[in-house]
Amino acid sequence: MHSDQKILTAFFSMTKDYSFGNTKRIVKGHTEQVAEQIAEITGSALYRINKTEALKPENVYVPKPVENFEQYEIIYLGFPIYYHTMPKQVYEFLKSYPFENKTIIPFTTHAGSGLGRSVAEIRSTCAESFVLDGLAVGSAEVQSAKQKIRDWTLGSLETAKKGLH
Repeated sequence: MHSDQKILTAFFSMTKDYSFGNTKRIVKGHTEQVAEQIAEITGSALYRINKTEALKPENVYVPKPVENFEQYEIIYLGFPIYYHTMPKQVYEFLKSYPFENKTIIPFTTHAGSGLGRSVAEIRSTCAESFVLDGLAVGSAEVQSAKQKIRDWTLGSLETAKKGLH
């Protein structure tokens, strides 16, 4: 599906790096797997919020630039839930860009916390944005949740488009 709106799927995800002798295998994190599905369904640009951009000793994360951020109207925002909230890198990403008048659609992967308090925190951080209720996908169900993710993505996109008009 290709959209007439400018859509960005931004995500933070842990990648597992396994090394066996001379063989190295990198496994995509759960949130990245969900983000790729959403990007494919919506035709959106895909942006990884990079965890390696910390500035020491302040421990402030500076995300790599999103080219032409102002063009995006709808932003799917994905991350794993850590202690019932979003990772610090996602919070710093939200503070780094002007989200006024943009629609933010959160999605999370988790091991039992659901969305935690992340939606309320996004609404507080981005008070000038329209923040939809999100999708929580259990880490154990990522592989089997393709239809659930598809149905939610299409429904949330329809809701977001109505909010833009």
